[in-house]
Amino acid sequence: MEQAAGSLLSIAILMVAGYALARRGWLGERAVEGLKRLITNLTLPLLLFRAFLQLRPNGRNVLLAALVFAACAVMGLLGALLSRVARTPKPETRLLFQGFEAGMLGYALYAGYHGSEHLSSFAALDMGQVIYVFTVLMAQMSMAAVGRGTEKPKFPWRDVANSKVLWAIVGGIALSLLAPGFSEVLAVRSGLTRAIFDTVGGLTTPLVCLVIGASLSAGIVADKALVRVVAARAVVAVGIGLVFAYLIVPALGFSGWHARAAMMLFVLPPPFVIPVYHRGNERFVGSVLTLFTLVSVVLIAVLAVAGVV
Repeated sequence: MEQAAGSLLSIAILMVAGYALARRGWLGERAVEGLKRLITNLTLPLLLFRAFLQLRPNGRNVLLAALVFAACAVMGLLGALLSRVARTPKPETRLLFQGFEAGMLGYALYAGYHGSEHLSSFAALDMGQVIYVFTVLMAQMSMAAVGRGTEKPKFPWRDVANSKVLWAIVGGIALSLLAPGFSEVLAVRSGLTRAIFDTVGGLTTPLVCLVIGASLSAGIVADKALVRVVAARAVVAVGIGLVFAYLIVPALGFSGWHARAAMMLFVLPPPFVIPVYHRGNERFVGSVLTLFTLVSVVLIAVLAVAGVV
């Protein structure tokens, strides 16, 4: 309880600092963009590489990844249904119901609350949704652009291939599978690499908190459709997260750390990559991501104090 409270306070201080710096003009858009590039190209890949070095890609992990992949698809179907019933924006509602921002937010929060030594548990849950986002969701965004008549169908192969985050995941899994002894030395036993992971990769959490705080300073354009999408996704995600945390994860024989990771994963906001590849209704998409990020951080804080994540 004390550790969770301390982690929560640290995260809150950094987010408030980011908000205050942005409001005063000391952390402008260019600075925030620079921090995002630093995170996605250096600190986060190192954090992910270490996490996946410690992941053992055995049958249980593959099955867990497949189930998370399927859960993302189910959420997409529920998002499509919501857009019909509640008349929320199409296809934005469907897209915003799929995937989770584990990279820029999930790993940082999980490491902030539980330390980097348990990140492999979060990586085990994240693997399925990463594959889903970089395949199914990317394809849907490409087709949505075609539907608007703005461009020809074109899957962003170059962006996927150049993703440092994806290469860190693939590299970590490959070394863990092919050279488990060496991967353990890199991730845990070597004082040199451990210091690099702790120092450079450890910057991810504070930098992400500053970026989130700065992004909240722009405000939120609230309307009924926005509230419906955020509320509906939150309810659906919490429900599926509980199923994973208390039924699926224990049934597969995973630890309590995996249960905490499952709950945290499913309450994360939609992937921040959506507005990069989907240009339609940008104001609505941006507002949903901003509001859900705030809701997600608050939910995770409450669940952390309660010992659920």
